[in-house]
Amino acid sequence: MNCEQWVVGSHRTVDRLIDGKRVAICEVNSGAADNLDQADEFQRLIAAAPELLEALQDLVTGLTYLYGEKAEGVTQAARDAIAKATCNIHEARTAP
Repeated sequence: MNCEQWVVGSHRTVDRLIDGKRVAICEVNSGAADNLDQADEFQRLIAAAPELLEALQDLVTGLTYLYGEKAEGVTQAARDAIAKATCNIHEARTAP
């Protein structure tokens, strides 16, 4: 899977790179955080989201391939998180 690239922008924005240009897709409101450091942490977490999702999907796929049904219990929380990120609850509860 080739995920799109999101990067930390200026002024607590998260930018998406489109044809080499930055387009702001999100701005973290510092008032929603306990402090400015936490707002910066939120910004970095959001910027990493596509790569985290891809890594988690690969991990679930690999564990399921290696351990089959035995992996189901360990991967359920991961599949639920994937479903939350992709809006696909049915996939999370029925994936092998």
